[in-house]
Amino acid sequence: MHTFVGYIFARVWCKAPENDYSIDLFSGLTSLHSIIEQLDREDKAGVDKGAGAFFYRHVNEIFIEFKSLSSDEIENFRRLFLNNNNIKALCEGTLLPFRYETASTTPLQTKIKSFFSELYRSGFFNLKIVKDKIGADLHDHYKAFAKANAMPCCPFCGLQPMDTEYDATREAYDHYLPSSIYPFNSVNFRNLTPACHKCNSQYKGAKDPLLSADGIKRRAFYPYSLHQYNIQISLQFLNNGQSPTEPKHIRVDLACPGYEEEIATWDSIYKIRQRFIAKCCSPAVNKAWMNRILIECRNYDRSPEQAMEAELLACLESPWIEASFLKAAYLREAEKAGLISSILQT
Repeated sequence: MHTFVGYIFARVWCKAPENDYSIDLFSGLTSLHSIIEQLDREDKAGVDKGAGAFFYRHVNEIFIEFKSLSSDEIENFRRLFLNNNNIKALCEGTLLPFRYETASTTPLQTKIKSFFSELYRSGFFNLKIVKDKIGADLHDHYKAFAKANAMPCCPFCGLQPMDTEYDATREAYDHYLPSSIYPFNSVNFRNLTPACHKCNSQYKGAKDPLLSADGIKRRAFYPYSLHQYNIQISLQFLNNGQSPTEPKHIRVDLACPGYEEEIATWDSIYKIRQRFIAKCCSPAVNKAWMNRILIECRNYDRSPEQAMEAELLACLESPWIEASFLKAAYLREAEKAGLISSILQT
């Protein structure tokens, strides 16, 4: 999808001052040329509706606006386009992003926002001719992504289950850098991240990972990083050695040496501490976690220490199954508070 956008930007729009508009401008990318050729026929026939018309009209209108730009202005747009598509560098804070709000309101800026903020959900990439030329659709991409990553839970919270490659449905893709804020990257798969409904729609929404609500610049974890972030989770029970039954009874600490700012961003956007606390305070959850130790002791004639070791090992081997990473932190604190020995006496 982004290949089309990249070609149109570099080979069509940026060449506008030296060319008249023609579908021949798209001939360097055969698949795109075929699509534009059909959309051009439909436009000439007066078929001015739907996702195809949306795409074709905006490509033409932005081309017209680019024709009046100077070479310096075009080079500036090239830089902004490249920067906004280097998602990794933007998350790491080594490049400055371009946001709609920082731009003057010109006809070109208005058309760019209208195009890129709506392109993903316009339905253009679901058109048969487009899917035929691309050779896949979002569902196919999701299946391949799910299979490659073997993700049993949401990569942003670790709490909610995710559809697998065998499910008939798929999770929604989140624009990590919101398309309502950032131009040029709305169909860049490095900016499209599968996420659970809670993370995508109920917590993050259109929040900007790179700018706090107070307008302060911040770094964020890059979702497609090949680096494995060593995030450490620790709990502290605050109710005199009793299992937490209310949020005020427990404290959650998150740490990742060298990534303190990214941790703060992650927590701010997805309310991670708040959600981990809610999970730990649920009797249905924490009793089930504690009962695992009781079962190990009674059914397998293990000591509390042996049962804890076995359960923590199981959590380590499958940390993303049923929030086992959080269960391990809970059990460690429960042992420290003397709760493991107390359940064996009941």
